[in-house]
Amino acid sequence: MRKLLLVFLLFGSPVAFGQFNIGVQGAYQIINAVSTLGREAVNAAEYRKSKKEEQAHEAEYMTAIQSADSLFVQEKYTEAAEQYNRALQFRRDEYPMEQIARCNTESTRVTLQKYEALLDTADAEYTKLNYAKAIRYYAKALEIREEEYPRAKIDLAQTKRERWKTVHISSLPISDSSINELSSQAYNVDSYSNFIPQGKYPVINQYYMDAIAIPDSTRLIIYSEPNYQGKIVLDITGPAIISNSSRKNDLIFKEIQSKEFKGALQRIFPQTVRSWSSSDMHEWAKGSMEIRREVEE
Repeated sequence: MRKLLLVFLLFGSPVAFGQFNIGVQGAYQIINAVSTLGREAVNAAEYRKSKKEEQAHEAEYMTAIQSADSLFVQEKYTEAAEQYNRALQFRRDEYPMEQIARCNTESTRVTLQKYEALLDTADAEYTKLNYAKAIRYYAKALEIREEEYPRAKIDLAQTKRERWKTVHISSLPISDSSINELSSQAYNVDSYSNFIPQGKYPVINQYYMDAIAIPDSTRLIIYSEPNYQGKIVLDITGPAIISNSSRKNDLIFKEIQSKEFKGALQRIFPQTVRSWSSSDMHEWAKGSMEIRREVEE
């Protein structure tokens, strides 16, 4: 319609062009020229707009890459991968894709190292008999990787931690190692030992005593008669190991008083907290006892 109108104006209005009749063919040529110029102008504007967008995307791409590379060097692999992914929104390039794969590999490696370091620390605390600390580190390791080893160690540590709140009574000397029919290791389960929790015991004749270990912050009171009557034969707060004085001539009992215990047991029960009973401990079994924890947990 526009072209027809222009043709009419050009062809039917000679006055407008100085009485020069250009004819229909000429009119169409002029119209096509004008249309071409219009399209070129539009294309040029669109090109400039596209170029600006391309430059903006390239700037965003480079900013994301630089940020990602910096984070990668700092070993912040999760954050680096996020920035490489952001860069891919502006340009599908091989480099950020390769770097994302490297981030994933390095992140897995670092996570494994952290997991193993936590287990090493937990195992060390477990060996030192610091069960509360060991449990905390095993739990942190479990947050990283759900595996059976730390879960099993937590169960063991909790069991041993509870046992260390009891009084250990044995019919053998209590030492740093278990030797069949010769000695009990402190707080290690064997057929000669009983572990008595906090409480009041009006009779104790079910326990045959030749040695007692009392943990830190635990008080043991033994009475010579049932129902907390008679003379107090022992009133002590741990840590302590008491050996039966009636066994003073027994070599293994004598050694325990002065020997260097192995590992953490030496720290917990040094020679200064090992002593002989004031009387024959076999007689103590006829009496009664109280076990009190001196700290709240």
